[in-house]
Amino acid sequence: MTMRRATRNWTIFLKQIWLDFSHLDDRVSCCLVDPSVEPIKMQHPPWPEQPPPAKASVSSSARVDVGIVGGGIHGAALARELTLRGISSAIVDVSGFGSGTSQWSTKLLHGGIRYLKTFDFQQIRQGLMERATWMQIAPHRCQWEAFWMPHSRFFTRLAHEAAITFYDSILGRNRPGWVKGELPLGSVDKTRFEADPRSIGSCYRGAIAYADLLTQDRGLTLDLLASSDALRYDFHTVDRWDIRLNGVVGAHLTDRRDGTKRELIAGKWVYALGPWNDATIQQWFGSHPGFDPCQRLRLSAGIHLWLEAVEGCEVPWTIQRRGGRVVFVIPRDGMLHVGTTEREVNEGYAGVVDSEREELYSALEEEMPNIKWRTLNVIKEDSGVRPLVLRPGNTQRLSRRARLEPLAPFANVTLVLGGKLTTARRLMNELATRITGISCGAASETQKLCNSD
Repeated sequence: MTMRRATRNWTIFLKQIWLDFSHLDDRVSCCLVDPSVEPIKMQHPPWPEQPPPAKASVSSSARVDVGIVGGGIHGAALARELTLRGISSAIVDVSGFGSGTSQWSTKLLHGGIRYLKTFDFQQIRQGLMERATWMQIAPHRCQWEAFWMPHSRFFTRLAHEAAITFYDSILGRNRPGWVKGELPLGSVDKTRFEADPRSIGSCYRGAIAYADLLTQDRGLTLDLLASSDALRYDFHTVDRWDIRLNGVVGAHLTDRRDGTKRELIAGKWVYALGPWNDATIQQWFGSHPGFDPCQRLRLSAGIHLWLEAVEGCEVPWTIQRRGGRVVFVIPRDGMLHVGTTEREVNEGYAGVVDSEREELYSALEEEMPNIKWRTLNVIKEDSGVRPLVLRPGNTQRLSRRARLEPLAPFANVTLVLGGKLTTARRLMNELATRITGISCGAASETQKLCNSD
């Protein structure tokens, strides 16, 4: 049987299993939240970051082949891809590189276990392929973990077993650096499961373990930049653009450190602005003839809390909740990393609000009532905004697929819309080939990143 036929047969089987049984965990809350308990109020880290006192080491004027605006994971990945092709570039960001959405992710490189419920197998396949690539090129930023997905009923267990077998053993069987037997996968030993304090008092009777990668998102971004020859303009604002014959020629910049003015000239431009795309290009080009001010993105914020460690919580958990949202509890760096929520917002920077904390605490208490979540010290918290390509429907159901779009009426500007950490390298490899006409062969997937630490 060919791989394609096997995948198709598994897809048909999974759809039937999941449609029959996945709704069984769509249950009502079994625990009440004490309204007298107030969530801890904390200040979200400021964005943009305050610039350091050190001066930038770039000249007052520079000319490159490609200018990149946006120093997150996509901008940094594109800078590396261009270097691999021998193309000169420069990258500009109003804050520190990797200081925005690219440091407020779930810090996972994964296929997207939640997409099994929406049958988006193409996105899962691409994510799992990229997961393996990241382990090849950045092993110092990656760590394999066995994630437990708990189940409450026999039929839910069957659905999880079928789905995770498809995720792990068919689509995700390429796991470089994985030591077989070190992290057991599949059905979790009952004694071990019942010893976990998260299982006590819950409706869960067991769990299925699957593999995914933990990562350091900002470190990965900085490693990509360190692996490029791009000129770096961090902490620079774009004051205005030089436009000639419906092409963007140059950017006039101001260094936020000391007010120094600089000029950057490029033959082509890429705007990888993440959730700030719509507002920023409207500000830059709103009055320019021929510019289309249409909305291109929908923005969805999700919060993460970093709580003090709980004894016995030694394995990551992911719980599929109603509406497709996943709640995760991941022990890492001596803390418990928990998330996440879903709130549609209008701006690229969204602080944590009380209602989101309450939503997350309520979910944790409902799913794992034995742990006194509200009494745990909150070490830090963050809120990442997901840029979703504009489509109708609930943001929980929208795909994280990206789109590369020209910015009319400018013939030499490309927008990076949507996307996520896991597939950023693949997308920017495609974009670099498109705008330069040059392929770098297998180098993008095999050449190890420099360590920026």
